[in-house]
Amino acid sequence: MVVAQATEPDKAVKALCLFGVLLLARILILWGRNVPLSFWSPVAYLWQDVSVVLLFAVLTRLTSRRPWIAWTAYGATTIYVALNLPLIRLMSSPMTLPMLRASRGALADSIRHHLTVENLFLTGSVLGAAILLPALLRQVKLAPPIAVGLGIASVVAVATGPVAASRVETNGLHRNVFFALLRTALARVGAEQTGNNDWRRSPLNSGSRPRCAEGLSRFKGAAQGRNVVLILLESTGAKYLRAYGATEDPMPNLTALANQAILFENAYAVYPESIKGLFSVLCSRYPAFDTEAEVCARTTTPSIASRLAEAGYRTALFHSGRFFSDVGRRGRRWRQSRVKFWCRGPVDGASNARLG
Repeated sequence: MVVAQATEPDKAVKALCLFGVLLLARILILWGRNVPLSFWSPVAYLWQDVSVVLLFAVLTRLTSRRPWIAWTAYGATTIYVALNLPLIRLMSSPMTLPMLRASRGALADSIRHHLTVENLFLTGSVLGAAILLPALLRQVKLAPPIAVGLGIASVVAVATGPVAASRVETNGLHRNVFFALLRTALARVGAEQTGNNDWRRSPLNSGSRPRCAEGLSRFKGAAQGRNVVLILLESTGAKYLRAYGATEDPMPNLTALANQAILFENAYAVYPESIKGLFSVLCSRYPAFDTEAEVCARTTTPSIASRLAEAGYRTALFHSGRFFSDVGRRGRRWRQSRVKFWCRGPVDGASNARLG
């Protein structure tokens, strides 16, 4: 018992060690960035981390007879924080539940790509601090008044944190990794009741006749002599684009292109996952629900690229990640590829038109 008391840090010191790890991670996240300095800044950037420390302190006290529970939570917390650090440095956002669901194989690609010396140093620094702090502070015993004072200060910081965050432009860099994961797991927007029972009617159409009832024959030959460009964007809501009535114009080049193009108001994603939605757009096939995306690789189907090739076009596809690409003429199988550029060669009787 004497040995255990000599080597086991004080309960409050355990929480202090976790705060030191989170503080180091926050400093590394903000390092080299334009951080606004004000009276509210420390609270704005740290209140979520302090909330996690308070929860850990409560867990430590409740499991005082089983210290391994608190140490397990400590280790899991610090490892997860360390792994998120390079991601936050790159994207200004910790890992969220939608990111975990959507990334899959692409996440493995990203990890290999960003396995750099700098990121290894960042991750190693946090893990090293998580190991060293308990060893360095194991002999420290906080006096009860100091421990109570730190607890009160922490509660005040958490209580005033949302107010402080509203007064400081943190650009999301104040978010704790667990807060981000939990918040994105909860539904924040309910279904909107439009009062219109006709799901076919476009919300952008003010006329009495649904646009989807209009024929497309009037567009026949409209693209003759022109390039055909398909732009597929992920997580881009139509209501935020100027071409669809938004006040702001976040994509002026796309707006300029839309002003010279055919603009459709009834084009919808057929599946809430990019890779299967891409398959449907390029092949005009319904995706299979509750199946892996690799199933599409065994599907024999013509694509829009093969149809354009038959019309004399040369086609190209530019993509930033994984996709399914047509590797031959119509009727060939589709395979999964990780290349960033793919181009079909000239076909018999092809003109100089191209898809770029």
